Amino acid sequence: MKQRPAMGSCYLRSQEGSRRPDARYTHQHQREGTLLKPSKIPDWLKPRIVPLWNRSYHATVAAQVYLDALVRGRVEHCSVCGRVAPILLRRDVIPPRLVEMWGLPPDLVDLVAQRESCECARCGAKLRARQLARALLQTFPSGFSGDQHRGSIRDWVAQEDIRTLRIAEINRIDGLHTMLFEHPRLVYSEFLEGVEPGHARNGTRCENLMNLTYNDASFDLVLTSETLEHLPDLSVGLSEIHRVLVPGGYHLFTVPLRPDVHSTYPRARLGEDGVMIPLVQPVIRHPGGDIGYPVFTEFGADLPDLLRAAGFEVTLFEANPNMKTFGQVFVTRKRELPEESPPGPIPGTPPTEGVA
Repeated sequence: MKQRPAMGSCYLRSQEGSRRPDARYTHQHQREGTLLKPSKIPDWLKPRIVPLWNRSYHATVAAQVYLDALVRGRVEHCSVCGRVAPILLRRDVIPPRLVEMWGLPPDLVDLVAQRESCECARCGAKLRARQLARALLQTFPSGFSGDQHRGSIRDWVAQEDIRTLRIAEINRIDGLHTMLFEHPRLVYSEFLEGVEPGHARNGTRCENLMNLTYNDASFDLVLTSETLEHLPDLSVGLSEIHRVLVPGGYHLFTVPLRPDVHSTYPRARLGEDGVMIPLVQPVIRHPGGDIGYPVFTEFGADLPDLLRAAGFEVTLFEANPNMKTFGQVFVTRKRELPEESPPGPIPGTPPTEGVA
């Protein structure tokens, strides 16, 4: 889930009606009243004191998170940058509105918070990105960096054999993108509203995963993270990834997969007029619950079967068994021989309660 400001966040104001996103604080802080109340600051003083107050507050929070990592011994090797660093856990990273709408119990809230934070203090790579990096190092080993516990993507992209790979990063993978960008044959794209696929805006190429403009067999490796759940038609997206991979090519990805959902089902679909039609209530968006990108597919334990039906061999990389399904990276490989029949639609119907 791509992180955006949490729903319900509160802001200090330097002048009437102007929100200051850098002054965001959590619901817990709001309840405890730990921030200066704007109403008690004279209007003429606000433009001077509010920025200083905000910087001080965020510096204090950052110091607390850093100290917590050291006290609890969360210091480890980062598979992205290759350095040993404190791992910063931010438990307020999951918006309360998303927790409510997705119906997450406390134990899963904790796992999702770990997955979407636990950032390397040196490079900022969150746990999800570091899990994907470890799977990548194991799938494409190169010299010493082939050891997922010792290597790093920083070193991996510099290896001569790795630099021959044709790689597509479809939508920026926060924490991993900066290192991948050093690869000479990386093709990076985003879905950009109002931009024709295959064209660029401000130097960034636009691609629609439902209708990629790349030629057949263009890539040895496709990387996505928290993207497939936002496709209006999952089977079409998988077919496109399959098409642009060379025979034997890999697609490594992560998706939000709850351990208590047994069967994949659609939460919404697009009508003929392009308008989203909800199939399950509530309509969930990432990352805010009711703000962000709409979720069209709720993934279940049968996802490997759907991937095999789409023409892929499937391996589950268990980055951390204690994380349950939130510690999984899907390593899929396009079969060498073409399938006799194209992948079909997602089976099943949406359950009435939203969780199978």
